[in-house]
Amino acid sequence: MTNPLVPPPGNDNPASILVIEDDPIQRLAVVGILQRVGHRVLWAVDGEQGLDMARQARPDLIVCDVVMPGMNGYQLVSSLRQEAGLAEVPVIMLTTMTERAQVRVGMTSGADDYLAKPLNAAELREAVTSLLNRRKSRREEIVGEIKDKFLAALEGQKQSLANLYEQRLFKELNSRWEDSGRYNEALDYPDAIVLAVDLFSSILQRQSPSDDLAAAVRQGYQNARDTLYLFGARHLVPQGDSLLAVFVPVEGADVAAFRLRALRGALALVKAGATDSGMTVALHVGPATLVHVTDPLHGDAGSVLTGDTAPAAAALQQFARESKWRVACSRLLLEGLQGQVVTGGAATVSTGGLELPCVEVLSLT
Repeated sequence: MTNPLVPPPGNDNPASILVIEDDPIQRLAVVGILQRVGHRVLWAVDGEQGLDMARQARPDLIVCDVVMPGMNGYQLVSSLRQEAGLAEVPVIMLTTMTERAQVRVGMTSGADDYLAKPLNAAELREAVTSLLNRRKSRREEIVGEIKDKFLAALEGQKQSLANLYEQRLFKELNSRWEDSGRYNEALDYPDAIVLAVDLFSSILQRQSPSDDLAAAVRQGYQNARDTLYLFGARHLVPQGDSLLAVFVPVEGADVAAFRLRALRGALALVKAGATDSGMTVALHVGPATLVHVTDPLHGDAGSVLTGDTAPAAAALQQFARESKWRVACSRLLLEGLQGQVVTGGAATVSTGGLELPCVEVLSLT
């Protein structure tokens, strides 16, 4: 008799069943009954061989004789129940010993069902079907439990991130409002990072004449504002078709961490924009002065960013747009960030009579 691996046709959901029986006549009978209903059947002649085959084949069910040379059926089942990959495999035990005490021994050793010899084909088929269905139901139940826990964990993480975002945004907005009363005065920042993004020009390029341009500009500004404030921008200053963001370091803060956070904001801004918008961002570091101005008669208010840093950032942004770079950064800003920034092209941009070396920023490590 061969040890078949491929089932005969006629069963859409065949199971892999291992038969362990030392008696060749009984083994042939069990294998034949199971094969006729379409299951894949493997067989072994004793307990030790059966345990080895179970470890290799990982069957869906095992039919095992009790009295066998060497390792008997009780010992086999006990060994199966101690192995993580086999502990849940259902086992049907076969024996001529029909006394109640022997049945109890079989069940306490971990067997799932107990059939007496001479074997009844209908009883075997019924027992196999029942155990396979029970195992399938249990697996579906476990999968359902895992799925529910995963979805619950995912929802919890989503809510946690949303809460964190709201807290960070609230904190950044509060810090901005601390300066709300300082109109008509200048704020000097000796080591600010100025980020320039062609926000409004990229929105105008995407809009067709029939679109609501004002709504698109407002929405684009709000999205950019939320992103920039989240990553630490202190002020936003519209300038022509661009938007300037000013990042101001906190006293005593780590300079490298401060600069990396501004770079993350630039990358996040580009990622959040439409992929076909051609939006470009540039960053430069240096002294900057923000002048708040207001009209006491009409209540109009605004801000003007002065100094060399803002024009340099704007020049870098224009160069990035012409060079098809998404994010450009002056080399001065990258000082102290070796190994933490992945760069692409390099160039020198003329601005204000100076030559400003810059690089294309691709990502952060």
